[in-house]
Amino acid sequence: MSVFKRRGAAQRSAPPAEGVRTPSFKSPVPLLSSGIPALDDILLGGGISSGSVLTFVPCADTATASVAQLGATSVHDGVRDAADAFCLALVEPYTDLLLSYSAAQGIVSQHVSVVLGDAPDAFLEGLMGVAGEAEPKKEALVEETTEDVQRMKIAWRYDHKQRAESLTTPQAAPFSSVFDLSKRMAPTVLDQRRDKGMLYTFDPSLSNGDPFAGAWATIEKALTKCHDMASPVLRIHLRNFGSPSWHHGIASHLFRFLLQLRRLARTLALPDNGKLAVPCLVTVSLSAFTAQMPADGANVVNRLAHLSDACIGLSSFAASPGLRDVFPDFTGALRVFRTQAIGMLANPSLRASVLRGMGAGMAPSGVTAHGEGGAGGGENNLAFKVRRKRLVIETLHLDIEGGAREQRQKPKEDAQPRAAHRAPAATSATSALTSAPAPAVPTVPSASPALAPKMPAFSGLKSLRVRGLQSMQGEPRPEDYEF
Repeated sequence: MSVFKRRGAAQRSAPPAEGVRTPSFKSPVPLLSSGIPALDDILLGGGISSGSVLTFVPCADTATASVAQLGATSVHDGVRDAADAFCLALVEPYTDLLLSYSAAQGIVSQHVSVVLGDAPDAFLEGLMGVAGEAEPKKEALVEETTEDVQRMKIAWRYDHKQRAESLTTPQAAPFSSVFDLSKRMAPTVLDQRRDKGMLYTFDPSLSNGDPFAGAWATIEKALTKCHDMASPVLRIHLRNFGSPSWHHGIASHLFRFLLQLRRLARTLALPDNGKLAVPCLVTVSLSAFTAQMPADGANVVNRLAHLSDACIGLSSFAASPGLRDVFPDFTGALRVFRTQAIGMLANPSLRASVLRGMGAGMAPSGVTAHGEGGAGGGENNLAFKVRRKRLVIETLHLDIEGGAREQRQKPKEDAQPRAAHRAPAATSATSALTSAPAPAVPTVPSASPALAPKMPAFSGLKSLRVRGLQSMQGEPRPEDYEF
């Protein structure tokens, strides 16, 4: 009997979830997409680690403020405080926009999504649609018309037989979809997600009891659905976290709830005892009210930023006329306060991100200084643009003309070059010098050609000496001059 036995067919592993990517570097957790490819590059060079908490913070001075200065108590007068509050209110819609990208990406990628915050249903109805996607009604009409045409072409005796399926494999879903801000997600898509138990919402302002307890109960319902799926992915979105509907004057409740979410995301992404790992991402958009809420001397925004794995700050140029004139093409500035490094000693974003410009090959030639973690150079200044159809994140720079309203000295129509303008003055000066009488210069009388002695013919050295003496007879001697 042979010792070599043919084994049975190997058991197929669970199909990989949509919208999940294996990182190019060594990491214990996979990558998820924030919905914006440029933001994925900033965070980790192509995504965000599973089990992370990503926070979008509205800032008044993104270009100069540090993490420690976020939400710090102002030492200026009330006018400066009112100006900062106005700046924060202008930035809040853009933090909400970044949160909507992440929520739309989760719905398109068939992820279990939980939206917690102010007016979650209105937030979902305003989500952007996928670029190039046809309208649902038109798509259904075209499908029915094609079906009727095919029935007319097929012979009646082959109509009852099963059709042959295409041999081509279906195209895999993209890791990060391209969204169009001018379109809206179809309501039928949201209804299907709710019917399948893959979309949950909770409005803390409508809760009679503790809003954090109601939000946690909604998350537990989503966890029950994840345990019943083969390849689950969980996304939790907190909208306007820290607004008056979330708390009743107690900032410690915010810290405790965000810390619980961070622990939950870590436990799902890195489970113990051989349990199935559930990729999880928590996305938070802070409310502008957190910068002014009382917390017994504690910096609320700073603490919430430190409780997050990744923190992105946004500011608007609309609050500063000077910045708006210098950078007319940009909507606001973007600053990276923190990036995640789960299960790794070094931060991969410093080397992998192209937009940040801190990689090993990003430093200018001849520069020997290195940035943090052995990076190649200093970090680039980043900004974002909000256009009609998309949001763009790129390096902050001036336009070709150096600003739209920058003061420029334009030459007059009748202006002449400097050389041509100076030529008449030089000519007049020359004519003045020419017309002026020249001073009398004493002249030395010279011998007349008729009275000059006749030079002897050259016959040797003697005749050459005689010729020299004769030529010097009419020239004055040195002792004849008076000094």
